[in-house]
Amino acid sequence: MFIDIHTHVQQFSDEDLELLVNNSKNSNIELIIAAGTTISDSRKTINLSKKYDLIYSAVGIHPQNILDEDTKGYLNILEELTKNEKTIMISEIGLDIQPDSPDINLQKEFFSNQINIARKSKLPIAFHVRNAEKEAIDLIGSENIKDIKSVAHYFVGNYEYAKKLLDNNCYISIAKPFLRDEILAEVISKLPLEKLVIETDSYPQYFKKNRMRWTEPKDLILIVNKLSEILDVNKSKLIEILNKNAKNILGI
Repeated sequence: MFIDIHTHVQQFSDEDLELLVNNSKNSNIELIIAAGTTISDSRKTINLSKKYDLIYSAVGIHPQNILDEDTKGYLNILEELTKNEKTIMISEIGLDIQPDSPDINLQKEFFSNQINIARKSKLPIAFHVRNAEKEAIDLIGSENIKDIKSVAHYFVGNYEYAKKLLDNNCYISIAKPFLRDEILAEVISKLPLEKLVIETDSYPQYFKKNRMRWTEPKDLILIVNKLSEILDVNKSKLIEILNKNAKNILGI
């Protein structure tokens, strides 16, 4: 059985979602976290969690989506959303520095505030970092997140960055990029297994003409196979440890 700790399955059409859920059940997927990117998207994750047993909700505002909707009163709204029985994480939050990104100080404000919601709600976080590793490490250090179960989602960094995440008691989530990036695979091979979890970051990939090539939770087996190889760990033992790590984070 596998746990996909970070996806955006709520963004799939009803038809594609039915296929994804069936594929997941046939691939021994035990649990899927649907991570929100805006208030409305977070509400979709909750609705999905009520419809499917294996899907659980995470609520949050992604740094790239801060300006997409009216965020007046967002703290109270997110706190209210955490009261859903199957909302078990604050995600997707974090920092993202690109030419079209919202102001970095605004991003930091939203990141910090959502960390505080997690702390108040006693929920774990999964955070996104793109081109902002130093800023993220500084922020999670100042917020002292060591007392919060936290996941650095979709890790693609170097060993120095990974070490700083581990120093802040973060788990590191491994996705598909290392399947084709040997430098990244080498970094991951040096990380402690007891701090690793896995994800697919699944979202609708309309740019792929072949629907069967879309990334879905069923692809976790590809990640596990590669991890088993580079960590030199028996596959069954590896799955057991990864599941234990994920359940420890999620409190289930």
